[in-house]
Amino acid sequence: MGARVSRKVTFRWEGRTIEGSIETKGHRASWTRDAKALDAEVARDGAWVEIRTVGGTSRAAVKAGPKEVWVSLRGRTYVLERAHRTSSGSQAASSNDEVRAPMTGKVVRVTAAPGARVTEGDLLLTIEAMKMEFKLTAPEDARIEEILCADGDRVELGQLLVRLAPAAEPVNGAS
Repeated sequence: MGARVSRKVTFRWEGRTIEGSIETKGHRASWTRDAKALDAEVARDGAWVEIRTVGGTSRAAVKAGPKEVWVSLRGRTYVLERAHRTSSGSQAASSNDEVRAPMTGKVVRVTAAPGARVTEGDLLLTIEAMKMEFKLTAPEDARIEEILCADGDRVELGQLLVRLAPAAEPVNGAS
């Protein structure tokens, strides 16, 4: 069934740092933080990982970089770093004001436009990789400051695709 492996990791997302540990043995994985554990069965299919928990099944794109692991799940990109490699200002940390490519692929369609206001979860663009489409969404309510890709562009893992600015007023129209 495989050897048991445990390691400390730092999970960075939206400017927050969450430390915990991941323990794996065969197809089983457990994420532990603050004495709470999330257990899952994990199956790898190339760059894709299927994650089964008591709450359901999810499919994520996963790509290991030199110092981090990029995970794209449900339109969001997360960066996992090993705790001992974390520095005070890692350039790999994801930020709410940037949308980066979660994998190498081709931009199928850019649906957002510079200057447009978006709400959290709005579709920004779609990337195709390995015959599968992956939709990238707005991580928060914001204004699109810059789009750095176009339909048909080939993009690399971690490449900056969209730059966002905080919405000056509530996106729902209340001023």
